[in-house]
Amino acid sequence: MVGEIRDNETASLAINASLTGHLVLSTLHTNSAAGSLPRLLDMEIEPFLIASTVNCIEAQRLVRRLHDDKEKYNLSKDEIASLGKEININKIVEALRKEKIIGENGQLEDATFFRPKPSVDCPDGYKSRIGIHEVLEISEAIRQLIVKKTNAEEIENQARAEGMLTMLEDGFIKAARGLTSIEEVLRVTKE
Repeated sequence: MVGEIRDNETASLAINASLTGHLVLSTLHTNSAAGSLPRLLDMEIEPFLIASTVNCIEAQRLVRRLHDDKEKYNLSKDEIASLGKEININKIVEALRKEKIIGENGQLEDATFFRPKPSVDCPDGYKSRIGIHEVLEISEAIRQLIVKKTNAEEIENQARAEGMLTMLEDGFIKAARGLTSIEEVLRVTKE
């Protein structure tokens, strides 16, 4: 276990340990799972070493969890149009369909979401926190992109084509399940 990779020396240590067959777990500060790969390149780790040693990257953020007493609502057409300026609505709908939160032909307005409802126990309507995640599994196609020193956006696009859910999509799924709110997911993922 390497607490945190902050510099070239620590990155080299983690890579060398993994080359000897050890499972290495570590942390790295980036905005997304795909952003970890260019970050390692910035630390002067050879692309072929990254491609041969990294198996999986998980990115996570904590969002506030809604209190049990919450308000149900559906998004209006105007709210969806406004959201569409910030996020890819089609990807969100696809994720909600895959998780069977809405039907096969369902749309975003069919999903029920939740808002915080202030109470004496929770003045802001939130209680504790929950993680939203994205998990990037390193496939052969992604290994080839790493070797070519491809940017994070192209790596993320390939991972999404292979089925990766982004933190934003995972957050919307959790918002539709009543665990958090859309506003909280947007606040945390846009920081």
